[in-house]
Amino acid sequence: MLLVLDGLFTDVRLTYPEYLGVTLDKKRIALLFRSRGLALFTLDLPCLNDLLLDGLETGRLKLEGPLSRRVSKRIQVPRLLAGLWLRIFEKDSSLKPEPDVTAIAFLRQLCCLGKKIEVRCSERRSLAAVRKYHDIEKAIRPPTLCWDKDKLDLTCLEAISLVDCSPRYDHLDLFPQGSCQRDRGLLEKCQQVADILLMPLPFLEPVKFSRDLEDEGEGIGFRHGPGAVAERLKSWEKSDFKSWPDKLEDWFPYEQCGLTSSSTMRIPINHEPPSRLIEVPKTAKGPRLIASEPVAHQWCQQIIWKWLDLEFKRAYKGNFINFKRQDLSGDMVLSASLDRKLATVDLSDASDRLSCWTIERMFRTKPSLLCALHAARTRWIRDDISESAGSFIKLKKFASQGTATTFPIQSIVYLIISLAASLGDGKITTRRIWNLRNQVRVYGDDIILPTHGYARLRRLMELLGLCVNERKSYARGNFRESCGTDGFMGYCVTPVKPKTLVADSPEATQAVIDTTNNLFNKGYWHASEQLRLTIPVRFRSGLRVVASAASGRLGLVSFVGSDERHLRKRWNSRLHRYEVRVLCVRTKSRLRDREDCGQLLDFFRARYNPWYPRVVSESVNNRKTSIGLLWESLNHDAHGVAALVFPPKQSQVPGQSKGSRSLRLAEILQARESTLLDGPSVRGS
Repeated sequence: MLLVLDGLFTDVRLTYPEYLGVTLDKKRIALLFRSRGLALFTLDLPCLNDLLLDGLETGRLKLEGPLSRRVSKRIQVPRLLAGLWLRIFEKDSSLKPEPDVTAIAFLRQLCCLGKKIEVRCSERRSLAAVRKYHDIEKAIRPPTLCWDKDKLDLTCLEAISLVDCSPRYDHLDLFPQGSCQRDRGLLEKCQQVADILLMPLPFLEPVKFSRDLEDEGEGIGFRHGPGAVAERLKSWEKSDFKSWPDKLEDWFPYEQCGLTSSSTMRIPINHEPPSRLIEVPKTAKGPRLIASEPVAHQWCQQIIWKWLDLEFKRAYKGNFINFKRQDLSGDMVLSASLDRKLATVDLSDASDRLSCWTIERMFRTKPSLLCALHAARTRWIRDDISESAGSFIKLKKFASQGTATTFPIQSIVYLIISLAASLGDGKITTRRIWNLRNQVRVYGDDIILPTHGYARLRRLMELLGLCVNERKSYARGNFRESCGTDGFMGYCVTPVKPKTLVADSPEATQAVIDTTNNLFNKGYWHASEQLRLTIPVRFRSGLRVVASAASGRLGLVSFVGSDERHLRKRWNSRLHRYEVRVLCVRTKSRLRDREDCGQLLDFFRARYNPWYPRVVSESVNNRKTSIGLLWESLNHDAHGVAALVFPPKQSQVPGQSKGSRSLRLAEILQARESTLLDGPSVRGS
């Protein structure tokens, strides 16, 4: 970390030669590291980044937290990195009329370099996250329908509405005059938007939808998730369902969704295992809590997500929402940071606060979808983390993170709320909603909407038991952030946030190379070079120089094209081609024979490809990633020589024989050979 920071300070010094405090700032960080350790980079410096973003949003710097000691009474900016702060803020801590965007980018990169480093947080922080999870669950509004039963009673579905959460008229004296009417109007508008937006969705029949997908060569729609399941099964054991609860039978009958001719159990056990609450590394501030779902429920949840994805694409052509592309939200961030017409919103504990009460009202016009969501939802979760490990929680929230339907459902719900907040007064129509297609976009809990609707959005979220993260929501200043893209006044100021800087494994080596390229593309060339030098020498010597990271080849990115002249080269007489010895990361899979019912299910759930047959009798038992130097074909376009093009027949000069053309070809190859062996490297040109 200190090596890369040293390279970053070199880039700062070359960009701002008059900044004389660079050496002193490096010494301060080195001294702080002796006492604080890695927490300096994972906890303390990211707090300075939060101060910066808050100052860009409010127009004034508010000094609080670690490392925020001011320079003096006259200069109200942090002492650490003061030379960069004074290019963004005045001495009285007010924002400059034209802040230096480059200084903002440098300051954010210095503060965020260690923010996402994968380290295990302390046990105290982990237990605090679990306690917060329990507290949120207790505060959730209980649902109206019977979500804890095997079947969902829909007799009162038409009578429920989002307006039910507004205060009743016999308690109006407890609220400010007119506030209840405004809240009621907002909730009525939100309910109307939900009914109109979901109108194009057809009736959901999972079995019929699965057959249609299979006819189109897309598999059966059912599939397993990539992660662990509540039963702690191996990947090749998931398709042999030991239990299938009656709760799934109405919408996902076992004979049509999970049974094959070779199944060991014709009638599985009627048992619904609870999901497991587990933690995965996120940041040093705290872990991410997710639910490990039962295998049968996860199998059925995936087809609901597939159905929602296809139907929303058909209905709205990728407008408003796209479950597969977050770059569409990122494209709107830069323009929004320039004209400030759009606001970006982030939510706190978005999935944990989304209640069944809200879901049943949002989807009241789609009872088939509501019943399918109820059938595939787990009702209990087991806490395996806190002091009371082994305890069970009966969920009032719709679902935790880790459930396949959490992401699409919460995206739809937040889209409905955003549209309702963005619409002004007047009748809600499909045309008015459609006119917002270039102004509202949602991806999970990342929301973009018109700035004038931000206040109404916050109020709607509060009424529905949701919470806007105001520290990560931006509506006033020129800074915007959404889906990993940060913009200020039309410029991209997104910092590189690596997860590791130590190449001590094949995966880590790949990550370090990617981070090296990201720093190089951002213009932090000395930081990129310092990180490159941490790669072991025997691997570093086998790295290509590629024109783009999207080329599919592992190597170092260059702005002036590809180059392989520094690599060892040989002629492969068997394949009749030149080859170079390059660094490769490979994943070896050990296959095992299978004789169980999962063979057929794994076959049918795979997408049909006429070029690659679907495998039935084998499954991956163990995957081992290795890294090393291998011989690969030479990239002829990487040497400044145009690809060889044979002349057409009619271009033959009269009197020239085929043999003379062969001699000319030999001359071209000889010239290329001399070009390959000589010449400087192009990455640093």
